[in-house]
Amino acid sequence: MKEIIRAEDLVLSYGKGNNRRIILDHINFSLSEGQIFGIVGLSGAGKTSLLRTFNLLNTPDSGKIVFDGIEITSLDDVKLREIRKKIGVVFQNFNLFRSKTVIENIAFPLILDGTSKKEAFKKVSAIAEELGLSHRLNAYPSQLSGGEQQRVAIARALITDPKLILLDEPTSSLDPLTTKKILNLVLEINERHNVTFIVVTHEMEVVKRICDSVAFLKFGKIDFLGSTHEFFIKVENGDIEDFGEKIEEEILPELIAEFDKNHIFRVIFWGENTKKPVLWETAKKFDIKINILYGKIEKFKLGNYGSLIIEVEGKGIEEFVEELRNSVYSIEPLRIF
Repeated sequence: MKEIIRAEDLVLSYGKGNNRRIILDHINFSLSEGQIFGIVGLSGAGKTSLLRTFNLLNTPDSGKIVFDGIEITSLDDVKLREIRKKIGVVFQNFNLFRSKTVIENIAFPLILDGTSKKEAFKKVSAIAEELGLSHRLNAYPSQLSGGEQQRVAIARALITDPKLILLDEPTSSLDPLTTKKILNLVLEINERHNVTFIVVTHEMEVVKRICDSVAFLKFGKIDFLGSTHEFFIKVENGDIEDFGEKIEEEILPELIAEFDKNHIFRVIFWGENTKKPVLWETAKKFDIKINILYGKIEKFKLGNYGSLIIEVEGKGIEEFVEELRNSVYSIEPLRIF
């Protein structure tokens, strides 16, 4: 797939001399066109600062940003303005003009670029219909719900036909039902327009629902970069520290307190095998008894993710484990407390 954006050895700092503070420390990664990429981490990790470097709202101290084959970090102001037309931004607090109507807010980037109101409003009408805003075009932001305001902000980012849209905490102020609708909208836009999204979020459901891959920032560095399901496996194992639910530390001790601690395993399922009775079939083959201590199946964007903690009894445990490895993402013995 075609590369859409690449960060090369990005460094960003604030302040000078003894007051200089490193915000981003040699960041490297690349994204293919059409991906949805999540950036997560604790508060102060540098998530929003990184997001703002992708269109140079934050100018890095050193390193490169290559967007659609063009190194934008070396462009003059005139050329950078042209590039920014292909990078939409949806800010955390929406940043709508309170004195402008919905149609005026969405059309603003086009009118600013010299498009006539007639042509701009015509394009807004098409975008508004797609995003379910046709009945609100003459309303003002103060008359809109949080979800409607977010849709207006997304429509404004989409109006210039961007190749990349940056989302900063897109659901942080929304209720669960509205959050689900906004995430579905992002997925629809991604599929329909092949727009790449980079999403900063602290909400794990956002990552699970829409992201193809994820970067975990820690103290300005990338501590993890990879697929969404691999990220959550590391979170559960405790390999990603101080973030999310660590099964072994928070759930397992209570679960196994009254059970035999010698044969307890974590089994991870990914994709189609979450729907198959592979655990039951393998256990039956080797005359193994299984006690499920913990289990869940979640729907991620790219497939179903299942996690089980099981107690195993029987004489053929080693053979059972080796056979099961061929049918599941992973099976590993758990650390005993």
